[in-house]
Amino acid sequence: MVSTQLVEAGVDLDFPVVFRAVAGLDSIAQAAGRCNREGRLPDKGKVVVFVPPRPAPPGHLLRAAQTTVSLMSGYEGDPLDPENYRRFFEHFYSKSDSDKKGIETLLRPEQDLSDVQFRTAAIRMRLIEDSGVTVLVPYCDDDGSDEGKRLIGLLRRRGPERWLMRKLQRYAVNLAPFWFNKLASRGDVLELHPGIHALASTALYHRDFGLLLEGEPMAAEQTIW
Repeated sequence: MVSTQLVEAGVDLDFPVVFRAVAGLDSIAQAAGRCNREGRLPDKGKVVVFVPPRPAPPGHLLRAAQTTVSLMSGYEGDPLDPENYRRFFEHFYSKSDSDKKGIETLLRPEQDLSDVQFRTAAIRMRLIEDSGVTVLVPYCDDDGSDEGKRLIGLLRRRGPERWLMRKLQRYAVNLAPFWFNKLASRGDVLELHPGIHALASTALYHRDFGLLLEGEPMAAEQTIW
């Protein structure tokens, strides 16, 4: 089985051999927990940590992998020794700013609770930055019907009624702000109503590959609105 990090979140799987791309020491330990999980093998299972052809993308994952490599290079003891995890997290968090937005200082009263700035802290606190923009895509259904196009046309004429928006959920695609702005700047995304956007051409959506973000700007004859 080939999987993402999802299997590290307590998924009940059991394999005699596990291969894990180098990552944070905690992630490696979680992956190792899927090796001989049920203890059915007469001997121990085998966990192999390898260096992938391409490193993790910049950010949390890359820093975690680099911290593991730095700590474990030349190490000959038990990699699952609890002391290694203490060292790992000390090194990892020493290189990161855990309070870039200064939220902790807003929640530390100097005298009493009246000094705590709850409202400002709530405004600054966002677990997911730039969560994206939803765009409706008028693609054809499996039966070849143009139901999506019909519903989006109905939305444009009648407005965002609740029942209609519920039906349109299956035709919604979430775009990162960068890609949304790029498509909107060249007229490939239209705002049907305030905050409600739709793709302006079916040529930019492929049944097998989804939204063609790198596609060419639509031709005039492809415009559907």
